[in-house]
Amino acid sequence: MNLLHIGKFYPPYRGGMETYLQDLVEQQVKQGHQVTVLVHNHDWRLLKSQTTIEQTVPGLTVIRQACLRPVFFTPFMIGLNRQVKRLIDEQSIDIIHLHVPNPSLFVLLWNRSAKKLAWVMRWHSDMVTESSSWLIRLMYRCLKPLETALIKNTQKILISTSEYIKKSPQLQKYSARVSVIPLGLNTRKVTVPTAKPLTDKPFRVLSLGRLSYYKNHRMLITAMRDLPDMHLSIAGGGGLHGELQAYIENQQLADRVTLTGPVTEQEKHQLLADCHVFCLASNDRAESYGMVLLEAMARNKIILSADTAGSGMRWLAHRYPKGFTFHSEDVSDLVEKLEFIRRHYHDITQQAVQFDLSIEQTATDIMNLYQQLITKETS
Repeated sequence: MNLLHIGKFYPPYRGGMETYLQDLVEQQVKQGHQVTVLVHNHDWRLLKSQTTIEQTVPGLTVIRQACLRPVFFTPFMIGLNRQVKRLIDEQSIDIIHLHVPNPSLFVLLWNRSAKKLAWVMRWHSDMVTESSSWLIRLMYRCLKPLETALIKNTQKILISTSEYIKKSPQLQKYSARVSVIPLGLNTRKVTVPTAKPLTDKPFRVLSLGRLSYYKNHRMLITAMRDLPDMHLSIAGGGGLHGELQAYIENQQLADRVTLTGPVTEQEKHQLLADCHVFCLASNDRAESYGMVLLEAMARNKIILSADTAGSGMRWLAHRYPKGFTFHSEDVSDLVEKLEFIRRHYHDITQQAVQFDLSIEQTATDIMNLYQQLITKETS
């Protein structure tokens, strides 16, 4: 097949959506398909970036389309429709695979060539969740009709767990189009470390992700006040760095809480190897799944996640022998669970683990869905 993925960004831009997209398309190339990825070029100058085209591996073309610098965290592609029409004409695209949220995709509603093809949509998260600001909610009221039209032109919507649709008003309206295919991880990129000895002091807690409101890092920091024998590392960059650093110093926790800032892939691997437990405290459905949890699970690490309603974090933790959850807004429960994990660390680390959320299985399930759609279109 000739496949066209249209996403938000692509590595080296860092993020869970980007990691998954790269793993998926590289696996689809291994399946024997020709794949083109069309994303925003994140290399902005003053106001906009330029279009670049690269072939990272045979059979895979990555187009980083010119786009305007993001407004309210949202970039917008320039010339997307022309690029899509060119690709369809030159490559005889069979399937267009959309990755949302991504407002740039709305222009496809006026693309006749694209609308003749089957669309599959990976619904990474809702554009608006319970914790979104009033300004984002106001903007969404204007964008919702376009999002609805995009859904109506999509044959299948993929979500990662059945938990998400329970709290997503937009998806509930179109539940007949929804299929559950969990996100997978390329485990070939993962080296499984030996279990971190408990004798290593202090007990190391790691959280990894962009410093944004829904990651709930402040709660993790607060918990450290009652965990004097633990050290928390929060890896990642973002606009809340200054605010969180000031809070750490105000709470006199600078010796036990570290904000590392952005980290390289090698630094990330080392942090995951060195921690005793990985914790994801996100308290909003904007964290729809938690690819970083998969990265910890693939390394046999203990994971602790918030039980945020509608998120796949709880589903991941509950199906994993070394997974635990805490009440998403209860810092005392977070403290209690971390203390429990420390007390029972040896027994927990002895639990056998077989990681079964591979990108190979995800790609196979998606390819079966593609085949069904193409058969339906031609019958």
